[in-house]
Amino acid sequence: MLLALLVAVPLTLRAQNYNVNDTVTEYHVKGTYYHDKFEGRKTACGEIFDQNLFTAAHWKIKMGTYVLVTNKNTGLQVIVKVNDRCPKRGVIDMSKRAARSIGIKGCQPVTMRILPEGYEAMCEAQDALFDSVSSRLSPHTETEKETSSSAQTLEQKYNLAIGTVENHGQAFELISRLPKKYQEKAIINTIEDNILTIILEVGLPKKKAEQLRLELKYKFKECQVIPKE
Repeated sequence: MLLALLVAVPLTLRAQNYNVNDTVTEYHVKGTYYHDKFEGRKTACGEIFDQNLFTAAHWKIKMGTYVLVTNKNTGLQVIVKVNDRCPKRGVIDMSKRAARSIGIKGCQPVTMRILPEGYEAMCEAQDALFDSVSSRLSPHTETEKETSSSAQTLEQKYNLAIGTVENHGQAFELISRLPKKYQEKAIINTIEDNILTIILEVGLPKKKAEQLRLELKYKFKECQVIPKE
């Protein structure tokens, strides 16, 4: 199991140097989580912040480093990627998904340890691992219907509808505002007479499609995630 594998590595307490090559030192800090007002904003490394991803902010640890965080009160562990800066020393500020997966409510004592390279896939695999834990430990906005249908939608892919216009000239102008790498993925669909919609055919999982929507919404306010037909 993930947790058994991780705790098998010896942990010791040393000076807080936060060296990415030091995968042994255990740091004793406070675990907190982001306010919802930061949702969709750019992090210090340029990524878009998403409460549903396993990420965290720290005042010094190198960007892109994966860290094992353990809740001292519950013993539960989570892997997070550092992609932002937190001005408070002695704190690791996590996404709500990460914090609640290990039972963090408010501010609680945790330990953290820098992980060696190669933990990216394991971090991403936590979606399934912590689904049941999250439902028990945190207030959920998900309905029972959404939970029961989640397994059925795992393979569903999604596109983005970036806007509607009245003619092809407006459609081409809208497409030209897209980043170049997405322009060739844009198609023009006719909804009804004189109404055209521009679809960005990306075929992404819902979480990644939503992240892309957050990146584009400042230029395309009508941008929506839609199921791929």
